Amino acid sequence: MCYTAAMQRKTGVIMITHGSQLAAGKAIMAKLAQRLRVRLGTNLIEPCFMELGEPSIPEAIGRLTARDCNHIFAYAFFLVSGKHLLEDIPSIIKEALRNHQGVTYEVTGPMLNDPDLFELVVLRMETALHAPRHP
Repeated sequence: MCYTAAMQRKTGVIMITHGSQLAAGKAIMAKLAQRLRVRLGTNLIEPCFMELGEPSIPEAIGRLTARDCNHIFAYAFFLVSGKHLLEDIPSIIKEALRNHQGVTYEVTGPMLNDPDLFELVVLRMETALHAPRHP
């Protein structure tokens, strides 16, 4: 009898933002990634930028595949669907994975599709609308 071990899925996460010319944008993403690594108990989380920042999406994917990740979960920090989320990011990921046979990926939808984020927006707007006015 021949037993074939099933390939274990090892997921790495890339956190994608558009990017910014301001250095603070990179620092915010690096800090968030570190907080998430600690909170989730994994070092397989890499921040990256679609453009206007480093590391790029392909660089972040390369870091994860170098650690034997065979699935990339792309968490897109984009509020609404648009060309970047629907076309550009998947295209960049596909190209980055072209030389990594067997590595799969998925990209999250826009953040405003999440009902919890919607409720946060409502809470903040309610607070602003009902805040005491200063003379």
